[in-house]
Amino acid sequence: TNKEGTFKFNGISSGTYQVVITMVGYTSAKQNVIVQNKPETVSMVLGEKQIILNEVIIGDKAARAKHLKTFIKYFMGESSNAKACKIINPDVIEFSTTKGVLMATTPDFLIIENSNLGYSIKYLLKSFSYNTPRDITLYDGDCVFEPLTGTAEQQGKWNKNRKTTYEGSLMHYLRSVFSNTAHTEGFLTYAIIGNTYPITINPNEVPTEQIVRHLDSNFIAFKYKYRFYTIFDKKKAAKLMTMTDATSEFIDDLPSNASILWVDSQIDRRGSYADYKNLLIQGAWGRKRLGDQLPLEYVPN
Repeated sequence: TNKEGTFKFNGISSGTYQVVITMVGYTSAKQNVIVQNKPETVSMVLGEKQIILNEVIIGDKAARAKHLKTFIKYFMGESSNAKACKIINPDVIEFSTTKGVLMATTPDFLIIENSNLGYSIKYLLKSFSYNTPRDITLYDGDCVFEPLTGTAEQQGKWNKNRKTTYEGSLMHYLRSVFSNTAHTEGFLTYAIIGNTYPITINPNEVPTEQIVRHLDSNFIAFKYKYRFYTIFDKKKAAKLMTMTDATSEFIDDLPSNASILWVDSQIDRRGSYADYKNLLIQGAWGRKRLGDQLPLEYVPN
């Protein structure tokens, strides 16, 4: 910044972004910004970091190893991509436990290498908690992706794995909804009736152009505030099938290619949403963690 603390980003294309400011000794600040066809000014102030100690149970090296194993499982995920991730500096993770809840933070960026997707990830972990009795995971942080360098053979492998990871992902779905190509790209979308369980599905496919509105040339938003049931199945989509071959009621244990989505946020052409707090995902998308994450700049060949 200059002496007044100002900084300017030039050449930013229209879309949704997060401005994140971090500094040692201060609480980090984050703000969502929607950039359209004019300059945007953001004013942010960092507060002094107050160190408040929770109840901490100190254990030996075996206890820390157990905590790290739990952390990796619920933060990285359990997919093949997640298992290929390696935390280069696990010593920066600070663990604490209280009443069956494992908590973790990092004062500095975690450095993670994903050898399946070919990225080095810097992740500033603001909070992480895993509630063992309730089997609930919550985490929040900010990350930066940097492509790894490798041989032509490695690059080919990474490109293939990235495309496989992208296909059927939430990013892929939101981008296809934006471009009105969801069905042709293999997604089938159905309305969920009510809020009861087992989940009741309207068996008639909903064309995505009927459930979103274009706010302008850069943003869309979902018209309706109820949940949608989405299946990624290219063969079914190619046959233009409805769900006449399936029951209209589904239990919580969804098929492996099915997800539930509720979103109340502006979405740009990259599949980025303005407010992550107004997003609910379950099923296939809900099982994807950091190990299956791609940068918003990713475009498949």
